[in-house]
Amino acid sequence: MSDKSYYNLSQQYSGQAKDPTFIEESLCRQDRQHWLTNHFIIKDKDGQIRPMNPLKQSQIKLLKLYEWCQENNKPCRIIILKARKTGISTLIEGLMLQECWLRGIDGMVIAHNRPTAEFIYSIASRFESRYTLSKPKKSQSSVRKMTFEGEGMIMVETANNVQAGTGLTPHYIHGSEVSKWHKGSSVAVSLFQSIGDGPDTTVILESTANGYDSLFHPMWENADKYCKINWVKRDGDIFPEIDILDSENFNGYLPYFISVFDDPDYSKPFDDDEEKSRFSQTLDETEQNLMERYQVSLEQLNWYRYCLRQKCQGDIDIRRQEFPATPEEAFVSSGRNFLDLSKLNLQPVEDARNGYLIRDERWNRDIRFISDKSEDLSIFRDPVKTHRYAMGVDTAEGILPGGSSSRDPDRSVACVLDLDDGCRQVAILAGHIPEEPFSEMVALLGHYYSNAGPGCAICPEVSGYGTLLCTYLGNNYPRHMLYHRKDFLKDSPRRSRQIGWKTSVTSRPILLGDLKTAINERSIIIHDKETIRELQRLQYNNRGKVEGSGGYHDDRVFALALALQQVKSYPALLTPRKSDSLSPFSEREGGDSIDPVTGY
Repeated sequence: MSDKSYYNLSQQYSGQAKDPTFIEESLCRQDRQHWLTNHFIIKDKDGQIRPMNPLKQSQIKLLKLYEWCQENNKPCRIIILKARKTGISTLIEGLMLQECWLRGIDGMVIAHNRPTAEFIYSIASRFESRYTLSKPKKSQSSVRKMTFEGEGMIMVETANNVQAGTGLTPHYIHGSEVSKWHKGSSVAVSLFQSIGDGPDTTVILESTANGYDSLFHPMWENADKYCKINWVKRDGDIFPEIDILDSENFNGYLPYFISVFDDPDYSKPFDDDEEKSRFSQTLDETEQNLMERYQVSLEQLNWYRYCLRQKCQGDIDIRRQEFPATPEEAFVSSGRNFLDLSKLNLQPVEDARNGYLIRDERWNRDIRFISDKSEDLSIFRDPVKTHRYAMGVDTAEGILPGGSSSRDPDRSVACVLDLDDGCRQVAILAGHIPEEPFSEMVALLGHYYSNAGPGCAICPEVSGYGTLLCTYLGNNYPRHMLYHRKDFLKDSPRRSRQIGWKTSVTSRPILLGDLKTAINERSIIIHDKETIRELQRLQYNNRGKVEGSGGYHDDRVFALALALQQVKSYPALLTPRKSDSLSPFSEREGGDSIDPVTGY
């Protein structure tokens, strides 16, 4: 708090201006950051007892999110994915104690085990015992509960107690290391039912990642998918700009990620300039990418390597989980990954423009993109007239992913790549869309990226409802711009009359193998965050089959893989072939009753 603010408040309370304690307490209640940094005492990493001053940038951002909820009269719901030892639990406890003293609320801390619960309680206990301004007297105190005269208490529980919160009505809940709650979903049912939905209630869940757990991971993914937070600087301070993309599906939690590089403590200086110069010449591809995308310093990378050796037993997966640089790399699965996660982390994830396409009814019949955040089409790059495009289409079959406890069936997905811009992902259409409207949308998307240029070639998968899509495209899209199947069992594969890719025991390894090669060689550029997430979860099951792990979908993966197959076939499609030059694939296999469009 500035001296000017102090003077102004002194003038406001002129009758008590001679009492500096009164003025200071009034300042604290108007400025939480001043209150925390001047009167809340911590024990830091070096064992020093000192005021919580200055706040780290990560702590300031959390405080700003908390204040945003209060200023907008909304219940405070925040979910935090973080690196280790960032000081977040300390700030959350400070805010809880402030609310307890100001409004007499009941606060509850839920940790994954008893030692952690007691440690977090000791933070609040230190705040209370070393506080020098006026405060409510304690009426009861134990190793797990602090009660104040009149109203207000703070208590701790462990997530092993599935009845945590039952019979209570807490106003402030701090969930610590939620991903490690052994009975996470069961505890959540009891705990979240106990708190009200009013604007004066708070739930803050924080955790490092722990694979694809059943509670924290899906909650984080929902929040991160449907809520975007942009930080802006104004008048020397920082403020959040919050955009809710889909209020109907949004779980209400503001997502806040704290990277290992957000903490100034995670930096290791060099002994001299010569050592720094030698270090800079040994950077690998991942480290160079971190410097380019996130402006990470050499000193931070020096600590990052030190952390791998000293804190993570040389295991990169442990470092990704405990000290993540990005949200995408934090969730490390225990299964056998099909793809190299370090290669996926190099992909430049971007935000897209959501909307839909519409064809003008005027004489020129132009196709226009209309922005609408609620729509299923995401555009990363607009069409370029001289560029060639390839689209892969995976049609939904209404299947629930294996091992899934949700009732979320697969989606119909179309993915568009720009061949003349490094096979860059330029658009993706994904949603629970009925077959006929989806077929129309795919054709319209293809025409949009064919706008007076070489054209957008389409590779649809033929399985289940994919047959309807192939039939529609055969009647409403240039036939020579559609993928025609090949017999991979022949020494010289030839195109057939059949439209679309048919996934089989023979063709599936080719489909996924080409995708793996493209990612490893970085010959494809992926911008869609959800596609990256599905690729990260692509694993070998117990039978050696590659599929989405942990009950997650792989629709975007296969749409992308199909687009790559169309990339391989694009040059051969520029000249329309004669309709009778080849026999249908199934006819050569001995089949009959061939449909003239699909080949079935």
